[in-house]
Amino acid sequence: MKNILVLMASCILVLSGCDTKTDQTAAECSCVSEKDAMELTMNIPIKIKPEYVSKYKEAFEKCQAGTLKEAACLDYVIFQSYTDSTEFHLFERWTNKPGHLAHMQTEHFKVYIEETKGFNDTPKTKTIEVYACPCVNE
Repeated sequence: MKNILVLMASCILVLSGCDTKTDQTAAECSCVSEKDAMELTMNIPIKIKPEYVSKYKEAFEKCQAGTLKEAACLDYVIFQSYTDSTEFHLFERWTNKPGHLAHMQTEHFKVYIEETKGFNDTPKTKTIEVYACPCVNE
């Protein structure tokens, strides 16, 4: 049930970004035929060992400060479960996949990865990726 709610919230947030009006028709919109040109929304579930929760939040906040300055970043936020303080969901929105890939090469992201090594309580779980072409919905 929780996964369904998270997926629904992700879809609503993706669709809420579709209110930008342009003079492009769907045929002129480059993201219709190119997946890499589509807006990318990601939900990344993360389970942290209890003793690292506060350190994880600090490391994320530092990374978030740099990430939000990136031109391709539309949104970058983390949600902590109210029923399990060790469960987080990283929510990211990018103008396109190449913008996200460039983010993973930035210094602040590399520092975040280094600072959070060993914090995960479980093996990495599946990331939910949603691709959207905002100009199609106009």
